[in-house]
Amino acid sequence: MKTLYITDLDGTLIRDDLTLSEWSRRELISLLEADVPITVATARSIFSLSAILGDIPFRLPVIEFNGAYITDYHTRVHRFVRAIDPAVALGAYAIIAAEGMRPFLSTFDGTRDLLFHTAAENDGAKAYLRERRTLRDDRLRKVDELEPALRHQVVCFTLIDREERLRVLAGKLEQALGARLQYTIYAYRYFPGWSFLSLHDARATKDQGIRALQKECGLEDARLVAFGDDVNDISMLRMASRAVAMANARDDVKSAAHEITGSNQEDSVVKWIRTHWAENR
Repeated sequence: MKTLYITDLDGTLIRDDLTLSEWSRRELISLLEADVPITVATARSIFSLSAILGDIPFRLPVIEFNGAYITDYHTRVHRFVRAIDPAVALGAYAIIAAEGMRPFLSTFDGTRDLLFHTAAENDGAKAYLRERRTLRDDRLRKVDELEPALRHQVVCFTLIDREERLRVLAGKLEQALGARLQYTIYAYRYFPGWSFLSLHDARATKDQGIRALQKECGLEDARLVAFGDDVNDISMLRMASRAVAMANARDDVKSAAHEITGSNQEDSVVKWIRTHWAENR
């Protein structure tokens, strides 16, 4: 039986300085050139993913935005787009605006991915913008008002604030819109004290993205090995034949895994895949 390896990015495949070690890079390329089926499932966009990983020769599509997109790594063409229903997007924005909060709005206009924002309202949002600019994210569009961008396919609302405030907002969104949205709150790994709230369509989860990828690529019967560290990885770990949590993972992520490997600082994902593939090929 073929094994499909899917890894999260931040806190899992890459180190805390947003890099892949030279050893991991070399070994990962070698595995991919040997036709080992490996890909990435990340909350990031294809733009920041490719800026971080560079010319890794992924043959399989990648799962980005937690499953909202399934995308060819090299051409950046989306195989699937799971946008938020327009009426739900309008309702979510009204609730967010009523709380006096300013989201980042990720959209797809049928041709391009765009990331709209107004003035950053806190230090966490400013840090996020700095990262986007450092990565030369060409999706960025600063606007005075976000409402016109809601005419596009809305893929994700991203809010950055203190966790307590985000949880209050998430409660109001859940009460008003129920199961039509998928929301995730997680710590801002690179800027402690701040947290993210990501809002996607209810179908945009890593496990659903993996199922769509398997069907697209004829890998429905493949044994799945998944690696993760944060709350948005739990759904794919629970569906995996072998779920591997990082040593630096949250406790609830470790509880969802079959085993715990080393930390993201130790090349642990590539070492695990390399050893497993060598033993089972």
